[in-house]
Amino acid sequence: HSRAYGKMGVHIVACPRATPKSTLDKWLVAGRTAAVVSGAFCISSNRINLSGKGADLGGQGWIVGPDGDVLGETTQKKPFVTVDVDLKKAEHAKKTYPRYVPD
Repeated sequence: HSRAYGKMGVHIVACPRATPKSTLDKWLVAGRTAAVVSGAFCISSNRINLSGKGADLGGQGWIVGPDGDVLGETTQKKPFVTVDVDLKKAEHAKKTYPRYVPD
């Protein structure tokens, strides 16, 4: 869906999650891929469960730029992050490979 969002002109894709700690690396790869194929910033937050009951939700959120670079991450020790985003970077990214390639 991220590619379609990019084609629609979306500049920020938000992906809230409730995912286990054991899958955090996969979700970051997915977020980076979503950013690259859409040419948009991809932001994600994840629930955390420290109670020991129920799912072992891992926390950790991130902000990824349109080029796939991680611009900021949250952790248990750093639960908040602020990043300035320039939406013109997303506009420009949509004109570069692989985003301009027809479906």
